[in-house]
Amino acid sequence: MKSKDISLCSEVYKSDVEKIYYWLNDEEIISCLNEDKNVKRNLLNIINRVNMPILTHLFNNNCRFFIIKDTYQSVGFIRLIPKIEKAEVVIVVGEKALWGNGIGHNAMIELLKVAFFEMRYNAVIAKIKKSNLRSHNLFKGIGFNKVRELEKEIEYHINLESFLKNIKIA
Repeated sequence: MKSKDISLCSEVYKSDVEKIYYWLNDEEIISCLNEDKNVKRNLLNIINRVNMPILTHLFNNNCRFFIIKDTYQSVGFIRLIPKIEKAEVVIVVGEKALWGNGIGHNAMIELLKVAFFEMRYNAVIAKIKKSNLRSHNLFKGIGFNKVRELEKEIEYHINLESFLKNIKIA
């Protein structure tokens, strides 16, 4: 899957897990996420205890997990979590020096292609912390619609029709 030098890789290598752990130790990154407080400890356990180069099976439990890659390196991750007839997306661009370069946008387009054309979901949802303006702009720019405001988050939805209307598929 490619879009403007961005690809989604379904294989998760130990070096990717080490990068994810590094990213999740950055307060600016973690402040935008709704991750479980134990996620860093779980990643560290995987790094220290699992002696295998490919760890894909550990990241695809109850979801589809992809590493976001640019031409040269792993730059983030994206996860698609199944719900009834829809899926929830979580995206992290961990390389902060690359923020604002369209990586999240291109990765989301690729993920939505998977969600709608391969997995046949009716809709994809995202729950974004109210303070995460960068993500709000990303999801609105792709064509997600604000559905409701929760206490700490705003929930966005997109269906196939809206996706096709707002995006030119390459």
